[in-house]
Amino acid sequence: MKRPDYAELARILEEMNEEGGYYASILARDDGLLIASAANASTNREIVAAMAGYVASTVERMRNELHLGELTEISVRCTEGKAVFRKILRGKDQALILAAVMPRHIRYHSRALGKGATRIRKLLK
Repeated sequence: MKRPDYAELARILEEMNEEGGYYASILARDDGLLIASAANASTNREIVAAMAGYVASTVERMRNELHLGELTEISVRCTEGKAVFRKILRGKDQALILAAVMPRHIRYHSRALGKGATRIRKLLK
């Protein structure tokens, strides 16, 4: 497997943050290992990556038990903000999680997240 251009991954995440109005975005393996990130100084990137892996695996088990089909996106909305996790497939059995953390007033997060996911998939092929 070819090693990804981590600087380009970080640029994609930074552009995604600007377009979407996110505090932070990270790309992590589905086991929670941080691959790339773009975040403000107060965000613990490793914690966001670990939570992305944890949330994705928990929802994946629920999805299997309830026969809901393939997982595409998880959204966690709270009083002070929200986090959105999107699964990016990298082959048959390897998945990556793209996560974005944003203020609660952001209503339309899907476009920037989708564009970022598409650019990341292209870069990693």
